[in-house]
Formats: sequence, structure tokens, C-alpha cells
Amino acid sequence: MSSLFDRRDFLRLCSASAAFLTRAAHPQSKPAVAPPVNKSGVKNRKNFVALQVKPFSWVDEGVDQVLDNLQQKGNVNTIFAYTFDYEETRLNKSGEAILPDHGVSGGPLIGGAFYDYDPRYFQGTVLKEFRSRDFGKFNVIAEVAPKAKARGMDFFAWDYNNAAIMAPNIPNFAAVAEIDVYGRPTTSPCFNNPDYRAFLTGKIESQLSGYANLVDGVAWGCERMGPIHNMIGGGWSTKGISCFCRYCQQKARDRGVSVERAKTGYRKLDQLFTAAAHDQRPADGYFVAFWRLLLQYPEILSWETLWTDSYHEVRSELYGTGKALAPEKPFGFHIQQNMTFSPFYRAEEDFSQTARYSDFLKLASYNNSGGPRMAAFLDRLSATIFHDVSPEDFLPFYYKIMNYQEAPYDQLHLAGLSADYVARETKRAIAGSRGEVMIYPGIDIDVPTKSTDHRTKPDDVRQAIRGAFGAGANGVVLSTRYEEMWLANLSAAGDELRSVFAHSTT
Repeated sequence: MSSLFDRRDFLRLCSASAAFLTRAAHPQSKPAVAPPVNKSGVKNRKNFVALQVKPFSWVDEGVDQVLDNLQQKGNVNTIFAYTFDYEETRLNKSGEAILPDHGVSGGPLIGGAFYDYDPRYFQGTVLKEFRSRDFGKFNVIAEVAPKAKARGMDFFAWDYNNAAIMAPNIPNFAAVAEIDVYGRPTTSPCFNNPDYRAFLTGKIESQLSGYANLVDGVAWGCERMGPIHNMIGGGWSTKGISCFCRYCQQKARDRGVSVERAKTGYRKLDQLFTAAAHDQRPADGYFVAFWRLLLQYPEILSWETLWTDSYHEVRSELYGTGKALAPEKPFGFHIQQNMTFSPFYRAEEDFSQTARYSDFLKLASYNNSGGPRMAAFLDRLSATIFHDVSPEDFLPFYYKIMNYQEAPYDQLHLAGLSADYVARETKRAIAGSRGEVMIYPGIDIDVPTKSTDHRTKPDDVRQAIRGAFGAGANGVVLSTRYEEMWLANLSAAGDELRSVFAHSTT
């Protein structure tokens, strides 16, 4: 059989798969998102430039020194300050994540809330004790926001909810944990658990009400995906085929979805991917076997849709809470980078829906690190549903359906992704959201990669910024975090931004 024939068959199957996976799996499965709101009163800053800063950076380098670097070198006017985070790890002087020319080397910290909160906001949840024990009584809002405002900068609470490290550190976490298809608790919380929803809402209330004069907006982040994506795409922070807790099961029954058939379907899918890991090819191949399971157990997709709808519902509720407390303050969401890699996740992260409950979207359009990240995603696809073929085989088709023009597979980790990738993602977000929200692409400045992968250069930064604003971006977020960035690259961003803004006003 010729390779051309193999590729044609593969393309036909992929086209069918994309069409099927983007359909609603059940007539009752539309996300319960909030109705459109009047956003005319939201105070969006012109020439928006934000940068995410971990709590340890303020402690290690000093608040004034960090603000000097952000403002003078990066032309930053908005701080995305981590107010809640359980992924607190300093960089080291050696290794994959190399410490740049500032900061302090060190190991992992505990994490939690880096501000003082009133317990009354958490009366409706069992998650009450999560104040960070790092840095004594350091309060990032009280100690950074006043100094930022004195410089004319805005202070946003960056509420970051990647939760894989929460489990051993928050009392009573087991009560909100997702349950996998085999009945085992995971290290990620369930969005349908009322205690977890009350916890998320309490944090927003404690920041916007408890610090009404200091917090200028909220950036909410959570890199989570549903069970299918965690199996085929390598979830960012979620492990396990979940969630099958009692709340998710009841929600499924309310939708008329069989819990037992969903469990059986996911277990069979797990068996298929386990066979792929051992190169135990089914008689009809891996993709046909995958497709056959979806036909035999449509509950697989119904459960994926249930998870995704729940995620939309939670974000919508949090936005509604924010607007009720401070309608003029921007409230937006971080969109994880896998949405730019996976056609399946892209179908679920529908900007036309997200725009209904957000004021801005921060896109993880990290082009330099995006090369090795995209290659890793392609490897994962090739290890699961597309195990019949190699990434080299399906890459041309993949670029077509994703609307990219990037390097060959074997060069992705060396080349990174181009500034054109940033531009295309910016245009797609603007079109998808119908211009109803501010679009802030993330500009890759030293997002960590392996020593053998592409590393950021000043011209990479300049080109990405031009790509973003040339595509119509309303601002940018220099990404991912301050402690990763070499000051020469941060300065390149600042110089380019000043040039862009000068030309935009002439």
C-alpha cells in the first residue's frame, strides 16, 4: 500500500472526526453561560501592557526594584500579581529553567493565598484555611498595589487555579476532589462540587470587596481540560479520567446520560490507549477502533461535554460575581496554549461563548516555547488516536486545519513558532469573540524550554509584539512571568512597545 493512499485515508478519517467531535453530544448540553451584559462601563486601559509576577519575586528582589524593571525596561502599566497559587517554584542557576540575570535561586515553596482574607467570604465551603505560610505575613495586595498605583500602574489580582499541588496543602481538599472512572480521588477539584464553587467565588469576593480600593481588576486562570483531552492531549495539570463524583453523576442523569455506559466507554478507551502504548495494534487500526468506541458509546462525548459545560458555567458565575461587586473593573480569563494546538479543545473553548462572560482574554500564544510544546502535543496524538501514523505523516494536514504555516516537525523544537502564529491567533480570537472583548496575546519572553530547544532572543520579542498589534490586539501580556525573563529581552519588549504606541498616536 502506498504512502499516498495511507495519507488520503487518514485525511478522510480526520475530517470525519473533526466534524463529529465539534457536534453537541446531547440536546441538553449547551453551556449555561450568563446572558450578555452591558460592558460599556468597564474601564479598559488604553495601550494595555501587563506582566505576571510571582509573590517570591517581590520578596526576593524588593517591590521597588521589580516595579522599576517592569516600568522602565518593559513599559508595563498593569501588574498581574499572583494572589493565589500553588505552583510556587523559584528557578535555579542550572537546569532546564535557568535563572536569568536577576532573582534568587531556590526550591519549591508551599503556596496558597498571598493576601489576608476575611473568613466570612468562605462560610459556604469546607476550604477555609489556605493562607500561604511562605514569607511570613507578606500580603501582596497591601504591599504592592499602593506602590504600583503611585507610579500610575494598575494592580490586577491574578487568581491562578492550576490545582495539582493543592491536594496535600489545603485542609479538607479530599471533599472536593474529582473522582476518576475507577473510583479513585484525583489531585484536581471538581467544578460541579458546591464547596469548590463556593471557594472560588469567595476568593473573588475577598479580593474585590476586601480590597476594593487596591484591586483594579481580576485575571482568572485555570489550565484544565476534560477527560478525553487528558487522555489524548496530555492535560496541563489534571491526571486521571474524571470526573465521576456524585455531583457529576447526578448532572449526567439530569441530562439523560447513562453513568454506567459512560464509565464502560472510558474504560474501553483507556484499554485502547494502553494497547497503543505497547504497540498492540487492533485489527482495524487505532483510529478506527477509537471511532468505533465513540459510535458504540456516545456517552464518552456526552461526558466530555458535561465537563466542558461545567467549566464554562463556573467561569460565567465568577464573572457574574465580579460584575455585581465592581462592574467597572475588568474581569478576564487566561486561555491556555493547548487551545492553539488541539483542534478538539479549540472546538470546546468557543470564543463566541466565552465573550459573553468576560471583559478580556489573555491568550497563551507563546511562540518560542510553542515549538517544542506543539511537537510534544503531536507526539501525544501519534501515541493515541493517530498511532497508525507518525507526526511527520499528518503534520501537513494538521497545519491546514489549524491554519498555520510553521516549521517541519523535526525543526519545531529548534525554530519555535513564528510571529505569524501570534498574529493568526490574535485575529482568530478577535473574529471568534466578534470584537466584544479586549484581546491580549501573551508575548513569549523566555518561557522555559530545554537547553536543546529554541531560546528567546530580543528580535523574537520585537517580532511577536509587531505580529500581535499588526493583527489588531488591544494590548499584550508579557509572558509568562517576570522571574523567567532576561532583562535584555524585557527591555526589547519595552522599546518595541514604545515605538508601537508612538506610531499609533501619530
